[in-house]
Amino acid sequence: MHHRAHPGLGLSSASSSSGPAQTPPPIRSMNVFNPKILDASVRDVTAGLSDLQKADVLLYAMSHLELERSRTLIENAVQSCLSISRLPAANAAKARLMRAKARLAAGLRVGARQDIQAVLELQPDNLEAAALMAEHGVSTDKPPTLPHGTPAFSTEIWREIVLWLPPRDLKSLLQVPHVISRIASELLFQRIDLHLASEKRESQRSADILTRIITDASFASHVKTLRVFVPGRETFPITFQTGMLSNALPKLTNLRNVHCSMRWKDMYSVLRVLETISHRLTGLSLMYVCSLSVPGREALTRLDTPRPSDGTGELRFPRFKHIMQFSYHSTGGATTQVYDFLVQNKTSIRYLSLHNPNWSFPTEAISIRHLTNLDFQGTFPADSRAFAEILANGHQLESLRLECILECTASKQFREFANALPFLHHFAFSLMGYRVNDHDLFPAIAEFLKGRTALRSLQLTVPSADWALKRLGYDATVWGVLPSLTSLRALTATLPKDVAAAVAMWLVPRGVTALSLQALTPVNTIEFVSQLRAGLPPQLKYIGLSQFHIEDPVAVIEQGFPMVRIARIDDHYYTVARANGQIQMDEWPKSRTQFNAREWLACYGCEEAEWRDPTQFL
Repeated sequence: MHHRAHPGLGLSSASSSSGPAQTPPPIRSMNVFNPKILDASVRDVTAGLSDLQKADVLLYAMSHLELERSRTLIENAVQSCLSISRLPAANAAKARLMRAKARLAAGLRVGARQDIQAVLELQPDNLEAAALMAEHGVSTDKPPTLPHGTPAFSTEIWREIVLWLPPRDLKSLLQVPHVISRIASELLFQRIDLHLASEKRESQRSADILTRIITDASFASHVKTLRVFVPGRETFPITFQTGMLSNALPKLTNLRNVHCSMRWKDMYSVLRVLETISHRLTGLSLMYVCSLSVPGREALTRLDTPRPSDGTGELRFPRFKHIMQFSYHSTGGATTQVYDFLVQNKTSIRYLSLHNPNWSFPTEAISIRHLTNLDFQGTFPADSRAFAEILANGHQLESLRLECILECTASKQFREFANALPFLHHFAFSLMGYRVNDHDLFPAIAEFLKGRTALRSLQLTVPSADWALKRLGYDATVWGVLPSLTSLRALTATLPKDVAAAVAMWLVPRGVTALSLQALTPVNTIEFVSQLRAGLPPQLKYIGLSQFHIEDPVAVIEQGFPMVRIARIDDHYYTVARANGQIQMDEWPKSRTQFNAREWLACYGCEEAEWRDPTQFL
């Protein structure tokens, strides 16, 4: 800032004594360079004050407002003051008295009288409140004027309303000086995410949350789901954080679900803490994280990762017996302890997610007839009858996802139980690899799916459409079953080799809102998506493109999918918007895609675009 020299300062004695006397120019006040600097200064000064001190400043400022013109400001300011839990009675009385005067000035006698009564309860000898009560009693000959603004619903009704809002809107409600702010806070903090040994900002945030849990029993009582993330890369030990966690967990009296995503040695420490608490958990999710994780997705593991050597053999499961949701994702280790835990909770588990490419389906360890959601990634050996077991006994299954390395002839088992799973809403069959020639496999799956009008999401993918056509029957028969799936909303698929791109899209049900395609062979992407455009479902909101060579994402979306709101290209998500007739794509930050992608997809009406993550408890 350049300072203006004062006209009466800075003159030397010589210049002041020589020459005739002159009338000095009038002294002008200094002009401020920034006209809003006073506002900024007030904000900066109050930023360092405590909540009680800020309330003092607010009350002083309100005393200078004109009541007739400032009622809304006063209403909000007073509500902000009253939301402070340790506000002194004198300040509470002063705040309510100001609001009572503002309401009286606006003719809101009922609301004013409520505030005056509250003041007299706090300070029975308050002369000003007593005088106002005597002067402005509510007459019986004129109906009272109720306060305008927010409807006077009960807390219970507001809670029912707020329950329908997405997390993004709940965060906005935190700034509203109303009871819905407290309700939003309670709902938001039903799930807590802790990022231990992460970058400084996240580590500090996690430490602050743990401190709040330890010191605030009311806050801790609202937490129902706890997710703990530790990076796979080698970092400093989390002994201190584990110590804080061991002090915080007993405070979480309503804790029901726990997810741990970390290395084995860190997971072992957390599980030992979990074993010491007496809470009745219903959900447990464990995910091994290695340093060779997929770029931008540290919580996932590569299939070719060797067996971990940081404590797998020592991993011990807590002795829980009422788990309803269990998820275990790893790339190595023995099955003994996991299977023992499954047997221990055999009758209670309803949602099961097991990912380990080296394991076979645990038919003996689980009760398929009790499951409503089954997600399995692993190997089906040559003599496996696991498909038949699932289809024959999974009468209650609503969601079935199978990612497999196939070594058995599965087509006969699908043919045998073509009418099984009457309540199926979500089905996925993805081949990671196969060591068998089963030319009837996908025609049998197509027959199994045909006419399922309740099916909402479908995923059919193969490593190579060329070889899948020759060895597994992945041909036009599969795509031809799609028109019979009238309720389908999300489709993820590898396009069969013998189906033209332009024809394929016309076979997709018109109600599909989310479409994900996997590249067949190297193709001209712009030309390929241009062929798709004419037959796309009219309500399409989400497009996913995997293994395509894309140099210009904007051009691809412009040519093929200008109607979508969300685009995913491999592991990158984009919000798609149109401004001045041009497509604009805003890439999502890593923190959003890695831990909260499905919640953000829901904000854009695309919640069915991707399979539910096991960390998103039911």
